Amino acid sequence: LRGIRMFIRGFFLFSITFLTLYATVVYNKATSRSNVDMILNTVILLFVNDLDEKLLKSLHAISPEWLEKITSEIATSFGGSARTNIQCTSMFHQLNTKNQELDMKVQTLECMRVCQASRIDDMERNQAEIIADNTNLQKKIVEFETETATEKEKLKNVEAQNQQLNKKIESLESELKNLKADLQTLLNSQLSMKV
Repeated sequence: LRGIRMFIRGFFLFSITFLTLYATVVYNKATSRSNVDMILNTVILLFVNDLDEKLLKSLHAISPEWLEKITSEIATSFGGSARTNIQCTSMFHQLNTKNQELDMKVQTLECMRVCQASRIDDMERNQAEIIADNTNLQKKIVEFETETATEKEKLKNVEAQNQQLNKKIESLESELKNLKADLQTLLNSQLSMKV
């Protein structure tokens, strides 16, 4: 039973809106001489309709008690259903405003999500580049360590060869001293023979 009442009320509310639309179209056709006049009249009517909604919101924000008082006076003069309709309209406007605020917040959060996703993608790209650079550095370190080990081995071989050469030099110096001594002896003996 309550659902049927709600349906009937909704139908009448829709009928009022439809009759307003019909009256606007008929008025525009009757008073407009050209398409430009029709568009101008439509824009003016839409502006007045939007201005009416904005004034109601402004009054609700400035003085909700006064608006509630006026609404209740209108409701008592027309009966309880008018009060219910006005309260529903007021609640609808409040919900619509909150819905718009939530939509703005959702858009802001979506923008933030897109920015964060972009940053994450950039960070993943940077991480991949860093990993690739790190891998290249590790390869270079291994190559450097291999070259260092090879150079150390060569250095050991050169030091061993150097030690062998030093021993040969020492033995040659020793032989040279012996040869000098033998030559001195030989020279001394030849000198003594001549004398």
